[in-house]
Amino acid sequence: MTQQAPEQTPQQTTPRRVDASMSLLNNLMAHPIDEGYAVAAKTRSGQGGKQVRSRHRVMLVVAAAVLGFLLAVAAAQNYRSAPAAEKQRNELIDRVNQADGRLTDLRNHQSQLADEVRRLQASGLSNDSAGTALQQKLDDLELQTGAISVTGPGIKAVIDDAKNADDKEGRLLDVDLQQLVNGLWTAGAEAISVNGHRLTSLTAIRGAGSAITVDYSSLTPPYTVLAIGDTATIPARFAQSSGGQWVQYLVSNFDVRMTITTEDSLLVPADATIALRYAKVRPR
Repeated sequence: MTQQAPEQTPQQTTPRRVDASMSLLNNLMAHPIDEGYAVAAKTRSGQGGKQVRSRHRVMLVVAAAVLGFLLAVAAAQNYRSAPAAEKQRNELIDRVNQADGRLTDLRNHQSQLADEVRRLQASGLSNDSAGTALQQKLDDLELQTGAISVTGPGIKAVIDDAKNADDKEGRLLDVDLQQLVNGLWTAGAEAISVNGHRLTSLTAIRGAGSAITVDYSSLTPPYTVLAIGDTATIPARFAQSSGGQWVQYLVSNFDVRMTITTEDSLLVPADATIALRYAKVRPR
């Protein structure tokens, strides 16, 4: 009887990875740093970060202390120098006021001398008809140039800042005063003065900080403008001029205050800075 050998069952094997031969490279790629080294590096970095943060805090405290010390020193210096600065400021103001007073006195003296020269001139030209005609011509020229004072009827305009004027709105500027004066010239004014300063072709109206200067003299509001001319026509013509409309716009929109009145007699002074520099006798 023949015995058959038992059939052998085929063993199941685990499929082999394609990159099994590259296991060493794969391990290096997955774990480039040794675990022990990584733990040690992490520990060192944590300690270094604490040291950096601590160093930053120390530097910040030192910088704050230095800044506080500098501020304290600056405040102490300002406190000590404040009385001296205030004294110098008051002395400078006094010197400016004295110079302005001296300038006013010199201008008044110049006006007196100019009046005396004109009287002597008039007495010398009143001997004959030719001299009288020449004197009349000189009077007309001096009137036009502002070398002599003028008296006659006209209008008086008083213009002032708004009651609660700030640095931007409600405060009169040099251009506003220029527009007012130009409107009066357009309306037919023969002579104009602003706060006692005669306006001529050589007079400048400019701004100097928050002040307005006329003929290089600082003025303070309110500004009184005198204009000699025909009182029957000047008010209406001024209201229709561009200068009058400009001022009316300021009154309506920025609460600038202005009053205009007609006067029977006004005195517009002469410009003390104008003097006769050259003259010659024409051959007959």
